[in-house]
Amino acid sequence: MQKENTTEQKEVSASESLSAEQLQDARQLINVFLLAWKNYGLYPEDHTSTTKSFENLLVAFDNYFTAYGDLRLTIEKDRLLCGSEIICEVLQKASLEDMTSLLYRDGIKWIEFHGGLTLEEIASFFRIVCKYNSFTEEAEGDIVTALIDEELEYIDFKAVDIFWQDMLLMDFSRLPPPAPPPRNEVTQEDATDQNKTEQRRQPEELVAADVSARSITDPSIAEQLELSSTDYEILQQMVQEEESWDITEDLFEALLIILNAQTEKEKFDAILCFISEEVVETIELDKFNLLAKLFRSLDNLILTGNPTDKVWKTHLIDSFFHSLSRPEIFQLISDKLLTLQSDAIDELRSIDKIFHYFSPEVVPYLIPVITQRSSPEIQQLASDVIVRLSQQDIEPLEKIAEQQDKEDLGEKLLVILTRLEGERVNEILFKMCNHASNKVQRRAINELVDRDPQYAQRLFPLIDDPNKDIRNCVLASFVKHKSSALENMLLNYLKGINAQKNPEHILACYRTLGRCSSNQAVPFLSRILLNREWNSFMGSGKLIFREGAAIALALLGTPEARDVLNKATKSKSRVIRKAIERTKSITVSWRGTQ
Repeated sequence: MQKENTTEQKEVSASESLSAEQLQDARQLINVFLLAWKNYGLYPEDHTSTTKSFENLLVAFDNYFTAYGDLRLTIEKDRLLCGSEIICEVLQKASLEDMTSLLYRDGIKWIEFHGGLTLEEIASFFRIVCKYNSFTEEAEGDIVTALIDEELEYIDFKAVDIFWQDMLLMDFSRLPPPAPPPRNEVTQEDATDQNKTEQRRQPEELVAADVSARSITDPSIAEQLELSSTDYEILQQMVQEEESWDITEDLFEALLIILNAQTEKEKFDAILCFISEEVVETIELDKFNLLAKLFRSLDNLILTGNPTDKVWKTHLIDSFFHSLSRPEIFQLISDKLLTLQSDAIDELRSIDKIFHYFSPEVVPYLIPVITQRSSPEIQQLASDVIVRLSQQDIEPLEKIAEQQDKEDLGEKLLVILTRLEGERVNEILFKMCNHASNKVQRRAINELVDRDPQYAQRLFPLIDDPNKDIRNCVLASFVKHKSSALENMLLNYLKGINAQKNPEHILACYRTLGRCSSNQAVPFLSRILLNREWNSFMGSGKLIFREGAAIALALLGTPEARDVLNKATKSKSRVIRKAIERTKSITVSWRGTQ
């Protein structure tokens, strides 16, 4: 509230010049003040962005009070002064809703903020100024009266009647007649006088009143105001430009300018906090190109400015990007990608750029994009981002792999995993060898064996998988990557195999042995094929083993193997000769040696 006993003293001190440092800090404080005012006009008072801007403003005031004491601002028609220095000027094209214009309009000569200022008083001050921001405000009173009634403890001011002196300079003859008051405000006593007045009004007056009650873009107004078609088109264009004005971009540019000149850590951090809140609004508006530009500019701030500030600026900007890694932001971006059209190339490029600044925690929110979108372009974008972020930290992808059980998700994950390397990636692939989908299992097996042939040994237990396709996939991997270790494992497996196994599987194992083994297997195969005791023990019905041995020897094709087969062809045992007959379908070199 106004302190009468100190008025004259303060008017004298207001003319004093400020030091360069104090002037800079005062200007920075006003920038935060005006940004808070602009934000207050955009969002409700209880909105997160509004409360955050009030908190930032309070911090700025406290810092100024600590360094210099109370802040007093002289208000002139189109500028603000601190002492004798101009710290803010109102552009001619600025709206009458500018804070400086509003205070000057209601005759406030100066306003002073005192140490101890609270959030409640800041909110009250903004609420009052906003309430009386228009001459047509229905509520009675003005800013001065409302401030006096509020009895603010830490905000002082002085008001004079300069408003009416300025109003005398206006040409009232150019103003249209005022519109009649709303019907619910006309009393019974005034009704008769109003009817008489209406009867005396000229037709052109009625037309003017009608025009003022309609939108300026109404086509009928062009005729009544005698506007040419060119003038009307220009008028429509002006209205459209005003309605489509992008305040967010201007706001970011202003904040970046302030950040670039800021040398105090606390103020720098406060502005970043405010920008963080604006990021959510920007995503909701689908302005990804603006967001990409903002992130790039913030990143560049680290490379410019005073080298002594680089350490703490880098830390604060890194913290800013880390703070954006929040579920609500990730979910919002995921939802946007799910509705984005594949031909929105510019938006896709911008989204790809902003993902460079997010943490790998965003990966789970991109999974629905690669499973639910049919657009190859958007799926490719999401996959590229997942790969890039997983190279930084594989843990989010590991958690997804543990939960996956659907074929489509498993296939998408495999495409991503094939582009990644490392032991943790390989462990995920091993887990996918037990996937519910046979197709996913086979692809995981092939990928692992291609990465390291020795992995085939670890996959050997799958030789008994219930699914034929999986068994054949494992056996095919043995053939692809021959090794003595695999040969021994397969030999030991065949030595312990019994007739209860599926005949097709038994023959498949012998074929695999023939393709991947060496002469080390010849003694075992010779014993199976030629030993009569084997036949008497297993019975004539177990021809499948002799047949398998003959096939393995034929596929092996070494001189030692051919010798065994030649002996078998000369055997007097009908069972042995029958096993040899089963190999006729196999084209092998040994037959040419007989």
